[in-house]
Amino acid sequence: MKMWICAGNGEDFSFAKSIGVGLVDSALNLCSLCLREKIDELIFLGSAGAYSKDVALLDLFVADSATQIELSFLQQYSYTPIDNKIDSNIFDERNKVSRISNVSYETLGFKKSIVNSSNYISVDKHLASQFYTAGIGLENMEFFAVMRVAQHFCIPCFGVFCVSNYCDENAHKDFIHHHQDVKEKLTQAAKDAENFYHKQI
Repeated sequence: MKMWICAGNGEDFSFAKSIGVGLVDSALNLCSLCLREKIDELIFLGSAGAYSKDVALLDLFVADSATQIELSFLQQYSYTPIDNKIDSNIFDERNKVSRISNVSYETLGFKKSIVNSSNYISVDKHLASQFYTAGIGLENMEFFAVMRVAQHFCIPCFGVFCVSNYCDENAHKDFIHHHQDVKEKLTQAAKDAENFYHKQI
């Protein structure tokens, strides 16, 4: 069974199961789901902050790579002894096609990015630009936890994101302002993906 999941708590979708906000609650609740249900594929839907204004607000992205890097790491105030990057390699980079559904994300109007996760929202544009320079385009609180749980249960997983804000001093205000539009775009994106997939069968 393919399962759509989301954070919930205001970022809800009728066709997706809510797993909670942040790295901890999302991991606990998704583990519970994976133990109860037979899941063949996980697709996470979520809003995302962009680390650069080269990215347009309300743009749609897919991701099959997640990192968990804190700002203190960029500032050389901390280090980690554990892996801080997960790749599911769902998308074939030569033709942009999902290895599961044989659907091209470019055909559906998506771009691709690595997504960083933290329980804290970045509001410093200078530090945000360091992520972007390192090839990490977006920030979402849950995605790394989702990818780690999927990895543990050997479930193919990727994320679909809509950009709600930039990671700067206006992050929260812009997130609130665009949140309804983000949810509508993600809902339509999921419908388009399902419709396109069924046409290929």
